Amino acid sequence: MTNRWMTLALVLLTTAIGMMGFGAVFPLLNLWIQDLGITRAEGGLLSGFWYLPGILVSLPAGWAFDRYSVRRVLRFCWILILAGTAVMALAPSFWVLCAGRLLFSIGMNAHMIGAPKLLGQAFAGRRELGFVMGVYTMAFTAGIFAALNLLGSVGAAEGWRPAMRLMTGLAAVGLVLIAVAPSSEGGTTSATATAPRFSPLALGAGAWILSIAYFGYSIGTEALLTFGPDALVQRGLDLAAASAIVGSYAIVALVLKPVLSTQLRPNSAFLFVILATGFAVAATALFFTPGLPARLPAALLGVSLALGMPALLALPSFLFPPERSGQCYGLYQTLYSLGFVAQPAVGLVVDRTGSYPAGFAVIIGYCLLGLLVLLPPVRRLRA
Repeated sequence: MTNRWMTLALVLLTTAIGMMGFGAVFPLLNLWIQDLGITRAEGGLLSGFWYLPGILVSLPAGWAFDRYSVRRVLRFCWILILAGTAVMALAPSFWVLCAGRLLFSIGMNAHMIGAPKLLGQAFAGRRELGFVMGVYTMAFTAGIFAALNLLGSVGAAEGWRPAMRLMTGLAAVGLVLIAVAPSSEGGTTSATATAPRFSPLALGAGAWILSIAYFGYSIGTEALLTFGPDALVQRGLDLAAASAIVGSYAIVALVLKPVLSTQLRPNSAFLFVILATGFAVAATALFFTPGLPARLPAALLGVSLALGMPALLALPSFLFPPERSGQCYGLYQTLYSLGFVAQPAVGLVVDRTGSYPAGFAVIIGYCLLGLLVLLPPVRRLRA
């Protein structure tokens, strides 16, 4: 039992560090635009490099996590994460910055498959699984909150390179945590005669539709975080204030996630996703409403993420047996990786129209894909 909760603590800490690296683009984008002379479409491309590796590596990574020791695969992931952040900190140009982002993203994309898989193994069949997934997704919020506030403050005061050097040090801590952690995996941790075949198509239509819903909801909410600070800067706020306003969503999400997740069950998870989609659309639509405080849409986004991410990440463990859940999480990450195209599309609309509201209309379209969980093939899924 102690190892089970130690596993949760390890996953929580390392995922928070990794998500801080992912979220570094949010507060530092404006500084890269100024220092490296990139366009906002190129900024969207840089953010999109987070998604590109998943198109190629996510399904094989999911199979590897099903077949081999999760902890061993995670060690390799964190070597790539550390290398990528170091390259970004030293980057002399936009394309070297992109190369570092790509290395980081290969490792972190795979981590995002192995982490929920590891928790699903540790808490398989236990009532705490929904709560555990809620706590796990708090790492997303905590990491992005730290990126927006800590990296944003360091970037505003000292520049983006010191901010990325700080991120590199934290990535080294994450690698050490993974390397020294005691094994707590149950069941098979190496290749065996009964190991699952690599067969993503055998997961069925419901798994694919569920993964499209995950893609749309995730891409939409992350695009709001990517472009929200710069949109506020365009309205006259300074970078630190804009990052703090958008980052305030995290306070709401962190408070609500452990409370709401105690009610997360296989049937209620679908309702959670539907409500989360509604809150995300409302947050995006109200972002430019005159007379409203900017923190209100951020608070609505916090409610949305408190509902949506725990539910979406719990569903593969609820609906699939442990020996197949890794491939379902891999499918999640593969379709989610189409954000490589989807994120730059938002920046391109803003560049072409000169209007952030037009770009935010695209974000609303992405979020609405979350409603695909209502379709019968998804509702018929069973573990």
